[in-house]
Formats: sequence, C-alpha cells, structure tokens
Amino acid sequence: EDLCAGKLPSMQPLKTLPSFFKSDDIEVQQYFATSLDGTKVPYFQLSKEGIACDGSNPTLLYGYGGFEISLTPLYSAARGVAWLEHGGVWIDANIRGGGEYWPRWHQAALKANRSDA
Repeated sequence: EDLCAGKLPSMQPLKTLPSFFKSDDIEVQQYFATSLDGTKVPYFQLSKEGIACDGSNPTLLYGYGGFEISLTPLYSAARGVAWLEHGGVWIDANIRGGGEYWPRWHQAALKANRSDA
C-alpha cells in the first residue's frame, strides 16, 4: 500500500487483553459545571447506556486537579465489575489545577486561588 498516495495500510491488533466486564453498553458523556467564579469546569460521566439521570442511581465522584496532570475516562475492570455493571454512575471531574486547558488552567487554582479549583 502506498503511504505517499494517502493510502493507509490495513491494521490488525497485535495483541489484546481479555475483557473483564461487558463494556458495550457503557457510555461516556462530557458535561460542564459552572464554578462560583463563572468558569466552566468539565467532567465525564460513565454509566450504562440510557440510564436515567434523575439522581436515583448511586454515584461516585472522583476529582483531580494538580501538577498539570489531565484526567480522562479509562477502562477499569474493577470499576466496571464492581460499580458500572450494577447500575452505578462514575464521575471524573477535571477540577482546575490539572493540565486539561494548558498552564493557565493549572495556575488559576494555585495558592490563594485554591478554593476556585
């Protein structure tokens, strides 16, 4: 196949790990909360597809914002088996201090402004 002509070779996985839970019906959605100073703060919701967002499902909120480290959704067998398969909702909050929106995002939550995280 000719890469110079813009044709990519067909690729096959070299190796895969076994699935530890059924993730076909897990969906990830991104939302934004508004902080007290008006900044839109992103978060990801992981849950079974089509789950009612009415507050009736148990929810775990995890937030991290430090050292310019970005937090993104990921496959976690333990989280899937223990939480998501049983109707739980998992939230990954990208609080200020992380690296999601470059150094300015990180610096906005340092020292005296930590309460704005």
